[in-house]
Amino acid sequence: MAKHYQPSAVLRDNAKGFLNGKYGLTIGSTFLFVGLYWAFSQIANTVESGIETIFIRSGFASFSASVMLEIIEFIIGGVFTVLLGVVSIGISFFYLELGVGQRPRISDVFYAFREDFKKNLLASFYVNIFLILSIIPATVTIGLYTNTKDSKYIVYTIPLAIIGLIVYFFFDISFKMTFFILADFPEYTALDAVKASWNKMSGNRGRLLALMLSFIPYYILGILSFGVGMLWVFSLAQESYAQFYLDLMNPKVVNGEWERTV
Repeated sequence: MAKHYQPSAVLRDNAKGFLNGKYGLTIGSTFLFVGLYWAFSQIANTVESGIETIFIRSGFASFSASVMLEIIEFIIGGVFTVLLGVVSIGISFFYLELGVGQRPRISDVFYAFREDFKKNLLASFYVNIFLILSIIPATVTIGLYTNTKDSKYIVYTIPLAIIGLIVYFFFDISFKMTFFILADFPEYTALDAVKASWNKMSGNRGRLLALMLSFIPYYILGILSFGVGMLWVFSLAQESYAQFYLDLMNPKVVNGEWERTV
Protein backbone atom coordinates (compact mmCIF):
# COMPACT_ATOMS: atom_id res chain seq x y z
CA MET A 1 0.00 0.00 0.00
CA ALA A 2 1.65 3.23 -1.17
CA LYS A 3 2.02 6.05 1.34
CA HIS A 4 2.08 9.63 0.07
CA TYR A 5 3.89 12.14 2.25
CA GLN A 6 3.81 15.91 1.96
CA PRO A 7 6.90 17.64 0.49
CA SER A 8 8.89 20.14 2.54
CA ALA A 9 7.29 23.20 0.90
CA VAL A 10 3.79 21.99 1.79
CA LEU A 11 4.82 21.22 5.38
CA ARG A 12 6.23 24.75 5.75
CA ASP A 13 3.07 26.26 4.26
CA ASN A 14 0.93 24.23 6.65
CA ALA A 15 3.10 25.43 9.53
CA LYS A 16 2.68 29.06 8.45
CA GLY A 17 -1.09 28.56 8.45
CA PHE A 18 -1.13 27.28 12.04
CA LEU A 19 1.25 30.04 13.15
CA ASN A 20 -0.81 32.81 11.60
CA GLY A 21 -2.08 35.11 14.34
CA LYS A 22 -0.19 33.21 17.05
CA TYR A 23 3.34 34.55 16.69
CA GLY A 24 3.04 36.47 19.97
CA LEU A 25 2.39 33.17 21.72
CA THR A 26 5.17 31.28 19.94
CA ILE A 27 7.72 34.07 20.40
CA GLY A 28 6.87 34.11 24.11
CA SER A 29 7.60 30.40 24.34
CA THR A 30 10.84 30.95 22.41
CA PHE A 31 11.97 33.63 24.85
CA LEU A 32 11.24 31.24 27.71
CA PHE A 33 13.18 28.46 26.01
CA VAL A 34 16.14 30.77 25.34
CA GLY A 35 15.99 32.02 28.93
CA LEU A 36 16.16 28.47 30.29
CA TYR A 37 18.98 27.67 27.87
CA TRP A 38 20.91 30.71 29.08
CA ALA A 39 20.29 29.84 32.76
CA PHE A 40 21.43 26.23 32.31
CA SER A 41 24.50 27.28 30.32
CA GLN A 42 25.48 29.86 32.93
CA ILE A 43 25.27 27.28 35.68
CA ALA A 44 27.30 24.80 33.61
CA ASN A 45 29.94 27.45 32.76
CA THR A 46 30.21 28.51 36.40
CA VAL A 47 30.75 24.94 37.57
CA GLU A 48 33.28 24.25 34.79
CA SER A 49 35.19 27.45 35.59
CA GLY A 50 35.28 26.54 39.27
CA ILE A 51 36.67 23.08 38.55
CA GLU A 52 39.25 24.50 36.13
CA THR A 53 40.36 27.01 38.78
CA ILE A 54 40.81 24.19 41.28
CA PHE A 55 42.97 22.29 38.80
CA ILE A 56 45.12 25.36 38.10
CA ARG A 57 45.59 26.27 41.78
CA SER A 58 46.42 22.67 42.61
CA GLY A 59 49.19 22.69 40.03
CA PHE A 60 47.75 19.94 37.84
CA ALA A 61 49.40 20.57 34.46
CA SER A 62 50.21 17.08 33.21
CA PHE A 63 48.72 15.43 30.13
CA SER A 64 46.59 13.11 32.29
CA ALA A 65 45.29 16.09 34.26
CA SER A 66 44.28 17.81 31.01
CA VAL A 67 42.42 14.70 29.90
CA MET A 68 40.70 14.42 33.28
CA LEU A 69 39.64 18.07 33.13
CA GLU A 70 38.19 17.59 29.64
CA ILE A 71 36.23 14.53 30.78
CA ILE A 72 34.78 16.37 33.79
CA GLU A 73 33.79 19.37 31.69
CA PHE A 74 32.27 17.07 29.09
CA ILE A 75 30.16 15.31 31.73
CA ILE A 76 28.91 18.66 33.02
CA GLY A 77 28.04 19.70 29.47
CA GLY A 78 26.25 16.38 28.99
CA VAL A 79 24.09 16.92 32.07
CA PHE A 80 23.20 20.39 30.79
CA THR A 81 22.30 18.93 27.37
CA VAL A 82 20.03 16.27 28.90
CA LEU A 83 18.20 18.86 31.02
CA LEU A 84 17.74 21.06 27.97
CA GLY A 85 16.32 18.01 26.19
CA VAL A 86 13.58 17.84 28.82
CA VAL A 87 12.70 21.45 27.95
CA SER A 88 12.67 20.44 24.27
CA ILE A 89 9.97 17.86 25.03
CA GLY A 90 7.82 20.73 26.28
CA ILE A 91 8.55 22.67 23.08
CA SER A 92 7.48 19.62 21.05
CA PHE A 93 4.27 19.37 23.08
CA PHE A 94 3.61 23.10 22.55
CA TYR A 95 3.97 22.96 18.75
CA LEU A 96 2.16 19.64 18.45
CA GLU A 97 -0.86 21.17 20.20
CA LEU A 98 -0.65 24.14 17.85
CA GLY A 99 -0.42 21.81 14.85
CA VAL A 100 -3.67 20.01 15.67
CA GLY A 101 -5.66 23.21 16.07
CA GLN A 102 -5.47 23.58 19.85
CA ARG A 103 -4.26 26.68 21.65
CA PRO A 104 -1.16 25.90 23.71
CA ARG A 105 0.05 27.94 26.65
CA ILE A 106 3.51 29.36 27.17
CA SER A 107 3.69 27.33 30.38
CA ASP A 108 3.56 24.16 28.24
CA VAL A 109 7.31 24.62 27.82
CA PHE A 110 7.46 23.08 31.32
CA TYR A 111 5.23 20.17 30.28
CA ALA A 112 7.97 17.54 30.62
CA PHE A 113 8.86 18.74 34.12
CA ARG A 114 5.33 18.44 35.48
CA GLU A 115 4.26 15.30 33.60
CA ASP A 116 6.34 12.26 34.57
CA PHE A 117 9.66 14.11 34.82
CA LYS A 118 11.63 10.90 35.46
CA LYS A 119 10.43 9.30 32.21
CA ASN A 120 11.08 12.45 30.18
CA LEU A 121 14.53 12.87 31.70
CA LEU A 122 15.33 9.28 30.79
CA ALA A 123 14.11 9.80 27.21
CA SER A 124 16.30 12.88 26.89
CA PHE A 125 19.24 10.85 28.18
CA TYR A 126 18.62 8.05 25.66
CA VAL A 127 18.45 10.50 22.76
CA ASN A 128 21.35 12.71 23.77
CA ILE A 129 23.77 9.97 24.79
CA PHE A 130 24.10 8.98 21.14
CA LEU A 131 24.62 12.59 20.09
CA ILE A 132 27.15 13.21 22.86
CA LEU A 133 29.14 10.06 22.11
CA SER A 134 29.39 11.02 18.43
CA ILE A 135 31.26 14.24 19.20
CA ILE A 136 33.44 13.04 22.08
CA PRO A 137 36.57 12.26 19.98
CA ALA A 138 36.72 15.68 18.29
CA THR A 139 35.81 17.49 21.51
CA VAL A 140 38.59 15.76 23.43
CA THR A 141 41.24 16.56 20.80
CA ILE A 142 40.14 20.21 20.68
CA GLY A 143 40.33 20.37 24.46
CA LEU A 144 43.75 18.78 24.50
CA TYR A 145 45.01 21.32 21.97
CA THR A 146 43.56 24.16 24.07
CA ASN A 147 45.33 22.92 27.20
CA THR A 148 48.63 21.73 25.68
CA LYS A 149 48.95 23.93 22.55
CA ASP A 150 50.31 20.86 20.73
CA SER A 151 49.46 21.30 17.01
CA LYS A 152 49.28 17.55 16.38
CA TYR A 153 45.82 17.53 17.97
CA ILE A 154 44.54 19.83 15.23
CA VAL A 155 45.49 17.19 12.66
CA TYR A 156 43.46 14.59 14.59
CA THR A 157 40.52 16.92 15.07
CA ILE A 158 39.64 17.52 11.40
CA PRO A 159 38.79 13.91 10.38
CA LEU A 160 37.25 13.18 13.77
CA ALA A 161 35.03 16.26 13.45
CA ILE A 162 33.84 15.28 9.95
CA ILE A 163 33.04 11.71 10.97
CA GLY A 164 31.48 12.92 14.22
CA LEU A 165 29.17 15.36 12.43
CA ILE A 166 27.96 12.68 10.02
CA VAL A 167 27.22 10.29 12.89
CA TYR A 168 25.67 13.12 14.93
CA PHE A 169 23.18 14.11 12.23
CA PHE A 170 22.30 10.47 11.52
CA PHE A 171 21.30 9.91 15.14
CA ASP A 172 19.73 13.38 15.46
CA ILE A 173 17.44 12.68 12.50
CA SER A 174 16.72 9.11 13.61
CA PHE A 175 15.56 10.22 17.07
CA LYS A 176 14.04 13.57 16.05
CA MET A 177 10.47 12.31 16.51
CA THR A 178 11.05 10.90 20.01
CA PHE A 179 9.88 13.99 21.85
CA PHE A 180 6.79 14.36 19.65
CA ILE A 181 5.92 10.71 20.30
CA LEU A 182 6.25 11.22 24.05
CA ALA A 183 3.96 14.24 23.86
CA ASP A 184 1.46 12.39 21.65
CA PHE A 185 1.56 9.04 23.48
CA PRO A 186 2.07 9.78 27.20
CA GLU A 187 1.50 6.09 28.00
CA TYR A 188 4.73 5.16 26.19
CA THR A 189 7.90 4.51 28.16
CA ALA A 190 11.05 6.45 27.33
CA LEU A 191 12.54 3.47 25.53
CA ASP A 192 9.29 2.83 23.63
CA ALA A 193 9.38 6.39 22.27
CA VAL A 194 13.03 6.12 21.22
CA LYS A 195 12.43 2.82 19.43
CA ALA A 196 9.28 4.16 17.78
CA SER A 197 11.14 7.19 16.43
CA TRP A 198 13.90 4.98 15.05
CA ASN A 199 11.37 2.69 13.36
CA LYS A 200 9.20 5.48 11.93
CA MET A 201 12.22 7.32 10.55
CA SER A 202 13.37 4.27 8.65
CA GLY A 203 13.06 5.31 5.00
CA ASN A 204 12.14 8.87 6.03
CA ARG A 205 15.50 10.24 7.15
CA GLY A 206 16.12 11.83 3.75
CA ARG A 207 12.76 13.62 3.89
CA LEU A 208 13.50 15.13 7.28
CA LEU A 209 17.03 16.09 6.24
CA ALA A 210 15.60 17.88 3.19
CA LEU A 211 13.18 19.76 5.45
CA MET A 212 15.96 20.75 7.83
CA LEU A 213 18.22 21.94 4.99
CA SER A 214 15.37 23.96 3.49
CA PHE A 215 15.60 26.31 6.47
CA ILE A 216 19.18 27.38 5.72
CA PRO A 217 18.05 30.46 3.68
CA TYR A 218 15.63 31.36 6.49
CA TYR A 219 18.40 31.15 9.09
CA ILE A 220 20.66 33.34 6.92
CA LEU A 221 17.91 35.97 6.68
CA GLY A 222 17.34 35.68 10.42
CA ILE A 223 21.03 36.35 11.09
CA LEU A 224 21.09 39.29 8.66
CA SER A 225 18.19 40.83 10.60
CA PHE A 226 20.54 41.02 13.62
CA GLY A 227 18.89 37.94 15.14
CA VAL A 228 15.39 39.41 15.37
CA GLY A 229 14.14 37.27 12.49
CA MET A 230 15.40 34.14 14.25
CA LEU A 231 12.38 34.34 16.56
CA TRP A 232 10.11 33.82 13.55
CA VAL A 233 12.39 31.20 11.99
CA PHE A 234 12.55 29.15 15.19
CA SER A 235 8.75 29.08 15.41
CA LEU A 236 8.40 28.15 11.74
CA ALA A 237 10.98 25.38 11.99
CA GLN A 238 9.48 23.84 15.13
CA GLU A 239 5.95 23.88 13.73
CA SER A 240 7.22 22.43 10.45
CA TYR A 241 8.76 19.55 12.39
CA ALA A 242 5.44 19.06 14.16
CA GLN A 243 3.73 18.96 10.77
CA PHE A 244 6.33 16.44 9.58
CA TYR A 245 5.49 14.26 12.57
CA LEU A 246 1.75 14.47 11.95
CA ASP A 247 2.28 13.69 8.27
CA LEU A 248 4.53 10.77 9.22
CA MET A 249 1.82 9.35 11.46
CA ASN A 250 -1.02 10.03 9.03
CA PRO A 251 0.25 9.67 5.46
CA LYS A 252 -2.17 9.80 2.56
CA VAL A 253 -2.78 6.33 1.18
CA VAL A 254 -3.69 5.20 -2.30
CA ASN A 255 -6.49 2.58 -2.53
CA GLY A 256 -7.10 2.22 1.18
CA GLU A 257 -7.17 3.85 4.58
CA TRP A 258 -4.18 4.35 6.83
CA GLU A 259 -4.58 4.11 10.58
CA ARG A 260 -2.29 6.12 12.79
CA THR A 261 0.25 3.76 14.33
CA VAL A 262 3.70 4.00 15.82
